[in-house]
Amino acid sequence: MKKNRTTKILEIGCGQGFNTQMLAKNKKNDVIGIDLSKNDIKIAKKRYPTVHFEAMNAEKLKFLDNSFDKIYAMDVLEHVDSIQKVAKEISRVLKKKGILVVNIPFYKSEKWLSKVRPTYFKEIHHVRVFKEKELEEVLEKQGLYVKKKSRRGFIQHIELYILLKRKVKSKTQLSIGSWRDNIFTKSVHAMVLYFEPLVLSTPLVYIPIWIITIPLGYVINFFGNLVFPKSYYYEFIKK
Repeated sequence: MKKNRTTKILEIGCGQGFNTQMLAKNKKNDVIGIDLSKNDIKIAKKRYPTVHFEAMNAEKLKFLDNSFDKIYAMDVLEHVDSIQKVAKEISRVLKKKGILVVNIPFYKSEKWLSKVRPTYFKEIHHVRVFKEKELEEVLEKQGLYVKKKSRRGFIQHIELYILLKRKVKSKTQLSIGSWRDNIFTKSVHAMVLYFEPLVLSTPLVYIPIWIITIPLGYVINFFGNLVFPKSYYYEFIKK
């Protein structure tokens, strides 16, 4: 891509907009976040009024062909009804040599989480588990090829285990709840976040124990991801 050129970015399944607004902080990015949930889009617009959000189904994107330089689909493809339709639409609106960034759950992690909480799949609204290279095969049929692949998120299992063992009622993800529910879950989330570089983009950065925890997190995740990652991270290129 040429210098000073605006990079058009689409985030599919943006939820309440945190990642989208992070992408939008780069003034060279022209970012749009979409989600099927009208309620999440309403919250995203309220939280980040300067960022463009729309309620939209990824199976039928309302954009012209070759519209985007980069598309993000982070922890969303396991939720869609038709992966084939979504893959076709992504390829259609992505420019040639454009990049698709994807994060999907690791199948062994999904199996373990469903044992921790038998109702996990139904509650989290996952409709599929991607086996080894299954996603790659689907996307290759649409002209999208793997540029980068890595294992990530081992340490996130700590927070997920605690959330999944709860039996309280919640408005989010049925009875699983979220880290925002109470002081205990907020504390657990903050503890895990301190081991991730993402903490530098949050108010927790002002309590600088991350100087110790981030390097430790790299070590823990490196060895943990060798055998039991939370997810696969991909970058695909359209040829």
